[in-house]
Amino acid sequence: MDLKPIKIGLIAELTGPLSFMGIANANLTTMLVDDINAKGGLLGRPVKLVVEDGETSESVAKERTAKLIDIDKVDLVVGGIYSSTRLAIKSEAVSRGRTLYIYTEQYEGQENDPLIFCTGPVPAQQVEPLIPWLMKSTGAKKFYLPSADYIWPHLLNKAASRVVRANGRRDRR
Repeated sequence: MDLKPIKIGLIAELTGPLSFMGIANANLTTMLVDDINAKGGLLGRPVKLVVEDGETSESVAKERTAKLIDIDKVDLVVGGIYSSTRLAIKSEAVSRGRTLYIYTEQYEGQENDPLIFCTGPVPAQQVEPLIPWLMKSTGAKKFYLPSADYIWPHLLNKAASRVVRANGRRDRR
């Protein structure tokens, strides 16, 4: 009797500006699925990987996620690099398709749905160990975090500001 495979859909940026990361993600995921299958699968079932190119574009990632959900009938979606891509994938996988979604990149936090698992660190997890150590080790009193104007650096800078103040120094913006 053939057991139905567990289908994993991967949105990987195989083309576009983040292709260097997306290709690595696709290669690693393929290697892991091959390793899982070589050891008997997952829960005694084979794992099938379906890879889609997100093209480093939110609209394409959303469209390809819809295909994974509606046509490929995957059990799980993994992928996305930008937070905006995460939101596009989430809209199809979690909100519409009620399918488990795993996002592995660092992100700004604030996700709250039982079908989305974000495994990367949030800003506070990055700055809370680093800033006090820097202050103690170097005597630093000022921190400048030049950044692009989008949600991740805004929240990272707020977290850094809070940690600097909590450790007895005044921060400068």
